[in-house]
Amino acid sequence: MIPAIHLTTLRTRVTTWYVGLMAAALLVFGATLYFGVQSYLRSSLEDSLIGEAKGIVFTFLSQEEIKGQSWMQGEIAEAYAPENSGRFIRVSRQDGTVLYQGGDTRDPRIDSSIVSQPHLSESKEFFRHESASGTHNLLIYTQPYVSPSGTRYVVEMGASLAPISRVLASLLKILFLITPCILFAAALGGHFLMKLPLRPLEVLSEQAERIGTHQFGERLPVIATGDEMERLSLSLNRMISRLEDALAYNRRFSADVSHELRTPLTILRGELEQLLHTSRMPMTQRDSLGSALEEIDRMAQIVESLLTISRLDSGTDGMNLKQVDLNCLAQWTVDQMHLMAEEKNIALRCSRVEPVAIMADAGRIKQVLVNLLDNAIKYTPNGGEVAVSVSAIGATQLAILEVSDTGIGIPARSLPHVFERFYRSDKARTRESGGTGLGLSIAKAISKAHGGTMSIESVEGRGTRVRLELPLSPLPVSAVPGLNIQTTPEGKPGNVSVERSLHQCVHLGSDRIGEHNLNSR
Repeated sequence: MIPAIHLTTLRTRVTTWYVGLMAAALLVFGATLYFGVQSYLRSSLEDSLIGEAKGIVFTFLSQEEIKGQSWMQGEIAEAYAPENSGRFIRVSRQDGTVLYQGGDTRDPRIDSSIVSQPHLSESKEFFRHESASGTHNLLIYTQPYVSPSGTRYVVEMGASLAPISRVLASLLKILFLITPCILFAAALGGHFLMKLPLRPLEVLSEQAERIGTHQFGERLPVIATGDEMERLSLSLNRMISRLEDALAYNRRFSADVSHELRTPLTILRGELEQLLHTSRMPMTQRDSLGSALEEIDRMAQIVESLLTISRLDSGTDGMNLKQVDLNCLAQWTVDQMHLMAEEKNIALRCSRVEPVAIMADAGRIKQVLVNLLDNAIKYTPNGGEVAVSVSAIGATQLAILEVSDTGIGIPARSLPHVFERFYRSDKARTRESGGTGLGLSIAKAISKAHGGTMSIESVEGRGTRVRLELPLSPLPVSAVPGLNIQTTPEGKPGNVSVERSLHQCVHLGSDRIGEHNLNSR
């Protein structure tokens, strides 16, 4: 079975160049062969006509004055019968008197009566073309001769060019049939042969995709070939080392700055709170202190978020991975967010499916859910709708969590940047909404730390959908016992104990699973 050929791969481009160069070489070879054969056949025919004409001159015509015209005609007819030799023969004097003219030839037929006599201006032999049956396909050699007595003769020996044309036509057919076959075989052979020298590049690409996914410090395999491949792998490894050092420095810087800012912010907050509660001051000053405390709280939240992202990116944020029912966790989180949705008269619903087991830190996944639901409720107008769905795809071994809303949406120009730190679009992220611009960055880092991915789709004015994909647990999960979300008489979910719900969603006590630390991933 022939593998699929992608036109954009290096392997295909090299094969295309190879086939193109071979096609050019075959074109030059075919043209050279064609014209070489044509020249050879034409030269051979001319040499044959010259030899036969000179043979008539020196063997028969030179004896014509001694033995007579009848003897010469008989000898020529016997030696060069047109039906056998396929030659046009005519012997005449310079005044136009024809001494001998052969009959019509066969295969191809040449009507000798329509061949005109030459106009001799000088006593030199020459070739000319004559038309027979409407085409210039007769080559005639004209040989002048002067007898010892001074009589001038002209010997004409001709042959059809049709045999040469047939040979050349057959050669063209062969070339046109063989050349595509050669090019097709060269394309397939080149495509398969390029697999071996390009295999090291494929290995480098596969390894480069895995770097940073499982653990830091991985390097590309060095291809010890002593050529450009080895130099490329060494150069890439050096570049990866420089990038890793730069990223590590940035992470250390963010973590160190965040850690160093926590203590001053805590001291400022304590002193301002003490000043606010113990001193008597005008209301305007108390309002200013309250505003300062709010900004300190916001700054502390930013510092804590930066520290969380730094730990997640560096892999130092140890997480206890247990078997978690993602469907149960989503339903529980939705129940906790119902009061916030009811304040804006937003319909918040979660589809109920069979338990979906993942290996995760329940607290971190809950943090992602809370962040996504908070954004969805915050940017959905009154009377809108927010939906949460959980599903499992067995073929890809992925658990899918989707949060969709009918909110204001995100501008298309902002979609590629929504997971960047501190990024704010004109509508979806504003300082007045109370966000720090780090929520989606943290959610993205948590999903990555769990070996998952997060994507977002949005149409401005119609809503947004965020999709989280996480690996399924390698072990099956049974239905979570005792999950019973109380409902009000109106059918709305009631309160559920946080500790009890979280314990129900996390499957403990499985000796086969145990607890894993994120640093081992």
